Amino acid sequence: MTDDRYAILSVEVQTMDGVAVVSVGGEVDLVSGPRLAEEIRRALGGDRVSSVVVDLGGTRFLDSSGIAVLLTGRREANAKGVGYRVEAAHGIVREVLVMTGVWDELSQGEGA
Repeated sequence: MTDDRYAILSVEVQTMDGVAVVSVGGEVDLVSGPRLAEEIRRALGGDRVSSVVVDLGGTRFLDSSGIAVLLTGRREANAKGVGYRVEAAHGIVREVLVMTGVWDELSQGEGA
Protein backbone atom coordinates (compact mmCIF):
# COMPACT_ATOMS: atom_id res chain seq x y z
CA MET A 1 0.00 0.00 0.00
CA THR A 2 1.38 3.44 -0.93
CA ASP A 3 1.30 6.50 1.26
CA ASP A 4 -0.70 9.07 -0.69
CA ARG A 5 -0.99 11.70 2.06
CA TYR A 6 1.14 14.05 -0.03
CA ALA A 7 -0.50 13.30 -3.39
CA ILE A 8 -2.19 16.71 -3.27
CA LEU A 9 1.21 18.47 -3.31
CA SER A 10 4.06 18.48 -5.76
CA VAL A 11 7.38 20.15 -4.97
CA GLU A 12 10.39 20.41 -7.24
CA VAL A 13 13.65 22.16 -6.37
CA GLN A 14 16.11 23.34 -8.98
CA THR A 15 19.28 25.27 -8.21
CA MET A 16 21.22 27.36 -10.71
CA ASP A 17 23.75 30.13 -10.17
CA GLY A 18 23.14 30.22 -6.42
CA VAL A 19 19.35 30.51 -6.69
CA ALA A 20 17.21 27.61 -5.50
CA VAL A 21 13.72 27.68 -6.99
CA VAL A 22 11.14 25.68 -5.05
CA SER A 23 8.22 25.10 -7.44
CA VAL A 24 5.02 24.21 -5.62
CA GLY A 25 1.93 22.66 -7.18
CA GLY A 26 -1.38 21.56 -5.77
CA GLU A 27 -2.54 22.18 -2.22
CA VAL A 28 -0.56 23.29 0.82
CA ASP A 29 -2.39 22.48 4.04
CA LEU A 30 -1.90 20.89 7.44
CA VAL A 31 -1.16 17.49 5.90
CA SER A 32 1.11 18.53 3.03
CA GLY A 33 2.76 21.57 4.66
CA PRO A 34 5.52 19.62 6.44
CA ARG A 35 6.78 18.32 3.09
CA LEU A 36 7.01 21.85 1.70
CA ALA A 37 8.75 23.01 4.88
CA GLU A 38 11.34 20.26 4.50
CA GLU A 39 12.01 21.15 0.86
CA ILE A 40 12.42 24.83 1.73
CA ARG A 41 14.84 23.90 4.56
CA ARG A 42 16.77 21.67 2.17
CA ALA A 43 16.98 24.48 -0.38
CA LEU A 44 18.18 26.95 2.27
CA GLY A 45 20.91 24.53 3.29
CA GLY A 46 22.21 23.93 -0.22
CA ASP A 47 25.83 24.57 -1.16
CA ARG A 48 26.42 28.10 -2.39
CA VAL A 49 22.74 29.04 -2.29
CA SER A 50 22.42 32.81 -1.97
CA SER A 51 18.67 33.03 -2.55
CA VAL A 52 15.55 30.87 -2.40
CA VAL A 53 12.50 31.59 -4.54
CA VAL A 54 9.26 29.79 -3.70
CA ASP A 55 7.20 29.67 -6.90
CA LEU A 56 3.50 29.26 -6.10
CA GLY A 57 2.43 29.39 -9.76
CA GLY A 58 1.03 25.86 -9.63
CA THR A 59 -0.53 26.18 -6.17
CA ARG A 60 -4.33 26.11 -6.11
CA PHE A 61 -4.93 26.11 -2.33
CA LEU A 62 -3.08 27.47 0.70
CA ASP A 63 -4.39 27.46 4.26
CA SER A 64 -3.04 29.05 7.44
CA SER A 65 -0.58 26.20 8.01
CA GLY A 66 0.83 26.83 4.53
CA ILE A 67 1.21 30.51 5.34
CA ALA A 68 3.08 29.51 8.49
CA VAL A 69 5.43 27.35 6.39
CA LEU A 70 6.20 30.28 4.08
CA LEU A 71 6.80 32.66 6.99
CA THR A 72 9.04 30.14 8.75
CA GLY A 73 11.04 29.85 5.52
CA ARG A 74 11.47 33.64 5.54
CA ARG A 75 12.69 33.61 9.16
CA GLU A 76 15.11 30.74 8.51
CA ALA A 77 16.46 32.49 5.40
CA ASN A 78 16.97 35.71 7.36
CA ALA A 79 18.85 33.80 10.07
CA LYS A 80 21.18 32.31 7.45
CA GLY A 81 21.63 35.53 5.50
CA VAL A 82 19.97 34.01 2.42
CA GLY A 83 17.59 35.96 0.19
CA TYR A 84 14.02 34.64 0.14
CA ARG A 85 10.88 35.53 -1.74
CA VAL A 86 7.58 34.02 -2.76
CA GLU A 87 6.37 34.65 -6.29
CA ALA A 88 3.71 33.79 -8.88
CA ALA A 89 0.87 33.38 -6.38
CA HIS A 90 -2.44 33.92 -8.16
CA GLY A 91 -6.16 33.53 -7.66
CA ILE A 92 -7.36 32.51 -4.22
CA VAL A 93 -3.80 31.78 -3.06
CA ARG A 94 -2.70 35.36 -3.67
CA GLU A 95 -5.94 36.72 -2.21
CA VAL A 96 -5.34 34.79 1.02
CA LEU A 97 -1.74 36.06 1.24
CA VAL A 98 -2.88 39.65 0.66
CA MET A 99 -5.86 39.46 3.03
CA THR A 100 -3.71 38.05 5.84
CA GLY A 101 -1.19 40.86 5.34
CA VAL A 102 1.83 38.69 4.55
CA TRP A 103 2.14 39.08 0.77
CA ASP A 104 4.32 42.21 0.94
CA GLU A 105 6.71 40.57 3.41
CA LEU A 106 6.93 37.32 1.48
CA SER A 107 7.23 38.82 -2.00
CA GLN A 108 10.18 41.10 -1.16
CA GLY A 109 13.46 39.95 -2.65
CA GLU A 110 15.54 40.14 0.50
CA GLY A 111 14.97 39.59 4.19
CA ALA A 112 12.33 41.77 5.79
